[in-house]
Amino acid sequence: MAHSGKTIHIYGKQPVNEALESGWPVKVILVRGRDDQGHADSVLKKARSRGIKISTMDPRDFDSRFPKASQGIAATVGEVKFKPLEQLLAGVPLDEVPLFVALDGIQDPQNLGSICRTSHAMGVHGLVVPRRRTAPFGEGAFKASAGAMFHQPISEVPNIHHFIQWCKKNGIWVCGLDGGADTSLWEMDLTVPLALVVGSEGKGLSRLVRERCDYLAKIPMFGKIDSLNASVACGMALYEVQRQRKLHG
Repeated sequence: MAHSGKTIHIYGKQPVNEALESGWPVKVILVRGRDDQGHADSVLKKARSRGIKISTMDPRDFDSRFPKASQGIAATVGEVKFKPLEQLLAGVPLDEVPLFVALDGIQDPQNLGSICRTSHAMGVHGLVVPRRRTAPFGEGAFKASAGAMFHQPISEVPNIHHFIQWCKKNGIWVCGLDGGADTSLWEMDLTVPLALVVGSEGKGLSRLVRERCDYLAKIPMFGKIDSLNASVACGMALYEVQRQRKLHG
């Protein structure tokens, strides 16, 4: 994955370590001065072995720049470089069925990062986001992804309608997650080439996207609460996809 010269900051031991492990361009490691950095020794050793600059910051400056969840370590890294859709499809192994996740209006960085983390864990071949109405791929999203963002292929499209059209041309079925759908995921055949579309935290799928999906499906629920956090819903849906594929594969 190529990168531009632009940079962002990430923080936390796991994200920084994953950046180093993935070969992502890391410009400088930042550590909080006068802290016991024993918990991050392996990360710092790895950075030194690769000739990456390590800079110690004044604790007050570090604390004003990064949250407590930083664990006293941060890094300046290259920003996300999106891949073309065709490259995502070409990267699907011959013995696997294509699986994509598209986000329709996810504007919470924590949800974006969590969905990226879950997508990587569940073997998603590509995460697709629209150019607008999407949370930034910044510090919060990188932290929530626990480093998965350094490994998960991601594509940016003009809008989700563009992605849906592309899916139809390439024989990929599009399923929108919708709590108001008549059919549950348990009743769907999820072993086919598939793109799951996840709606925004508050409004769910937009009307146009809902109308253009091949079908809509809901996650079966049994309690009194009738809605789920977007990242939780995505994780549950992806687990059902892989359960079916494992069962019928």
